[in-house]
Amino acid sequence: MNIILKNFNFILFVSILLISNSIYSQSGSIKGTITDEQTSEPLPFSNVFLVSTGFGGSAKVDGSYSINNIPTGKYIIRVTYVGYKKIEQEIDISSNRVVEINFKLFPESLQGEEVVVTSQAIGQQHAINEQLNSISVKNVVSSARIQELPDANAAESVSRLPGISLIRTGGEGSQVVVRGLSPQYNRITIDGVELPGNIGSGSSDRATDLSMISSNMLGSIEVVKAITPDMDASVIGGTVNFGMRKAEKKATDPVYELVTQGTYNGLRESYNDYKLVGSVEQRFFDEKFGVLIQVNVEDKNLGANELDVNYILEDKSKGDEGLPLLNSMTLADVVRTRQRYGGDITLDYEHSSGEIGLMNFLSINDTKSSSRSESFPSDNGYITYNINNAPYKLTTFSNLLSAKQKVAMFDAEIKLSHSYSERDAPGSLNFSFLQPGGVNPSDVPNLRKLTPKELSSYVKHDATDGYLQSITYSNSITEDRTFSGGLDLKTDIAFSNYITGTLKFGGSYQYRKRSYNYEYWFGSMFDDGQTVVLAMADELNIKTVPLGTGGPLLTLAYDDFVDLDYEYGSFLDGDYELGSPANIDLVLEAGDIAIANAGTNPAQVGFKYQVASSKSSDYSGTEIKDAAYTMFILNIGSDITLIPGFRYQNLTTDYNGIRGLALIAGQLQYTKSSEKISHGYFLPMLNLKYRPLTWLQFHFAYTNTLNYPAYSIITPKYLIGESSISYNNYRLKPAQSENLDLALSIYNNEIGLFTVSGFNKNIKDLIFNTGARFPTSEKISEEFPEFPTEFLAGREFYTYINNTNMINVYGIEIDWQTHFWYLPQPFSGIVLNVNYTHIFSDAKYPRTERISLGYDPYTGTEKYEFIDTFYTARLLNQPNDIFNISAGYDYEGFSSRFSVSYKDNVFKEAAFWLQERVHSDKYLRFDLSLKQKLPWYGIQLFFNLNNITSEDDVDLNQKTAFPASRQRYGMTGDFGIRIKM
Repeated sequence: MNIILKNFNFILFVSILLISNSIYSQSGSIKGTITDEQTSEPLPFSNVFLVSTGFGGSAKVDGSYSINNIPTGKYIIRVTYVGYKKIEQEIDISSNRVVEINFKLFPESLQGEEVVVTSQAIGQQHAINEQLNSISVKNVVSSARIQELPDANAAESVSRLPGISLIRTGGEGSQVVVRGLSPQYNRITIDGVELPGNIGSGSSDRATDLSMISSNMLGSIEVVKAITPDMDASVIGGTVNFGMRKAEKKATDPVYELVTQGTYNGLRESYNDYKLVGSVEQRFFDEKFGVLIQVNVEDKNLGANELDVNYILEDKSKGDEGLPLLNSMTLADVVRTRQRYGGDITLDYEHSSGEIGLMNFLSINDTKSSSRSESFPSDNGYITYNINNAPYKLTTFSNLLSAKQKVAMFDAEIKLSHSYSERDAPGSLNFSFLQPGGVNPSDVPNLRKLTPKELSSYVKHDATDGYLQSITYSNSITEDRTFSGGLDLKTDIAFSNYITGTLKFGGSYQYRKRSYNYEYWFGSMFDDGQTVVLAMADELNIKTVPLGTGGPLLTLAYDDFVDLDYEYGSFLDGDYELGSPANIDLVLEAGDIAIANAGTNPAQVGFKYQVASSKSSDYSGTEIKDAAYTMFILNIGSDITLIPGFRYQNLTTDYNGIRGLALIAGQLQYTKSSEKISHGYFLPMLNLKYRPLTWLQFHFAYTNTLNYPAYSIITPKYLIGESSISYNNYRLKPAQSENLDLALSIYNNEIGLFTVSGFNKNIKDLIFNTGARFPTSEKISEEFPEFPTEFLAGREFYTYINNTNMINVYGIEIDWQTHFWYLPQPFSGIVLNVNYTHIFSDAKYPRTERISLGYDPYTGTEKYEFIDTFYTARLLNQPNDIFNISAGYDYEGFSSRFSVSYKDNVFKEAAFWLQERVHSDKYLRFDLSLKQKLPWYGIQLFFNLNNITSEDDVDLNQKTAFPASRQRYGMTGDFGIRIKM
């Protein structure tokens, strides 16, 4: 296929060369800049074209434009920009000459009234014009809008766009869901550099944690929902690209900016959160060379009160009519602080025939997380107290060298990038204590039919009855290093005055090296773990107590670990009550003693290194992704743009893993294995833009995209345990999605931009966990020939498969962005952004049914038949409805924004039985942002209120609507000062 593509590109190149030679000798060019008449600020993405021809396009980010290969003659050039008055001017094109014309547009206004356009309104107009003139289907957030709302990080800023919902951690957005597709189906980039998957230990999928990116560092955000062939096709939902800031054009002297912010946390009633952001920028050599240096430091409390409830359907005879029983519930007080350090250095140089840029980005998230939780297993009435400490540090840095150069008839762009991500979890420690008699089932009729709040009211806490039952300790590190390179070539073509175009072709190469190392210790005090118990008791100077109801084994009492100075406050708004809180520092000290004494006694089995759990999780390997593409941007007059093209993309994975037997607890017999496999796909695409009227535009896109399997599930691993088998399926194919997009946009200076978009995705080979299966030896030999089938008997088989059932996702997005400049003062300062999304999906999840065939009279055992089938539900993390509104008012130096976010019915947990599925309750959030400029030293004061009503994240059981999960993180308030001079 690569040979075919290379030959095809060569044929195209020769054909274009022959056509163009006859044109270039009889043509000229136009170039210039488009700026605001009053402020001289550039107007990026202005629409500039020659009337009644196919010559034209949109201006760059800096407001510059160029139109090449124009046949000699006289033309009318028209420049338009939503929010500004259009300009038309006659020009004369001479052979082999470049005409330079600069345009200054005047903001649209009421006759006789002075025009005052605020930076917020200008930012909105930039985003509108970029979206309208893009050849891909995308939504845009400008730098001005990023700053106008009280967003904690980049994820929060993205969530303001249509079709986007968030996954939160402690009230702060960490991952984005695009059009109902989970984070692993989306692609995250910074200036086009892909960020690696870094979610959780081992990063079981390719999702990216966005909380590491401060919104203050960004120059723009764009979410591409329908790609073009020159973009990486590893995306089913959307590509989120964060554009870093560059030195401003007018910064011929150093420009300094400092942002200081303090935060009030309503959950903890604390005032010690802070943020500091500083930057300096300047342009040299007649503004050709720009330097921007930015650093940020942040300390934030992300604590939460949490409820988690598990339901189970025991009586399955009534189908969907049956009621689930409360299986267990957990209450947790999470103390989580995050220190975020970061910065970027961006250099750019513009010369007569091109430009060069160098971007360097660094982010370090140092998170300290500990929790005190208690669980109520309702079958025996015990309370389990878990004290957990799980710190981790996430480090990411990216470097991008890009160059644009005019080479003969081609505009060439080359990009070389490097990205590194490390998630280091240096030690997760958990102490588990057991208290008998917390709930007496015989005293409470129908205990498991109670609501979580009712069950909690029957709990009796008594720290003196609690005792240590187990200790776990683990550490892990995930590393990902990626090198990428890409070359794009394009050239303009004129078939006639009416039909023009641009041929673009190129390719990319990416090399990734990834590894994961995990270590795990476990100890049960019910085993002979006396060495550890006695060591902790001796060094902490606390007493030992008999384990459980007595006997020769000793343990430690929970009462000796209680912290009398810690208070939970009004836990979950006073709806639940927790028992005595543990002393985290004392638990950590005890953990150090336990780790120091682990394995010192050869006969000890109470707390030791677990070989099977540790070794079987490790993996390392490489991936090579290469691609080639060809596309043609064909302008038919000034109203039709047709973009046909195709992309060939291949991924070769070469991973190492462990295949082993863990038939005896704590022991592992294994061999190392390595598998190399490739998947290449030919992906045709078509985009069409049609502007039948000056205020109406249609944008249609047909695309084919991919989603690659999670790193950890394609390692060549299997682990055979005493009762189950886990098998990684390295043969998994990428999921493929055939996508249709249609957007209708109505726009003018009064309306702003009103867009209605529809999308449809047909996804095949999406990857699912099969759950427990009982396959035959013949079927396993056929699907996984290297697996030793003699170990199948009596064991459940867990693996991942490509779903053979097609999945359909479709929806509608409505977006309106406007500025009411045409109203009389003071109403002319009103700015409005509204969007609504409704999404549908239909997914068939794999499931194995076990059907009883009755008892065998000869063996006296029950016989079963196992049938592989499926059940139908929505895609995980897909919301039904998303609604965002931001209404603001700008007047001179004052700016205000009141925003509302609504999200309803997100599918959170899949299960065969309706009674065990979970979806979210409605989520309605209000935020307020106020800003006021002062007349000294470029000072601006700002005040933010986030989550004003302290809305909780709540999930519900799909059958009973009883709470399945609840997270409370409260309201926060920010007060800060921004100085720019």
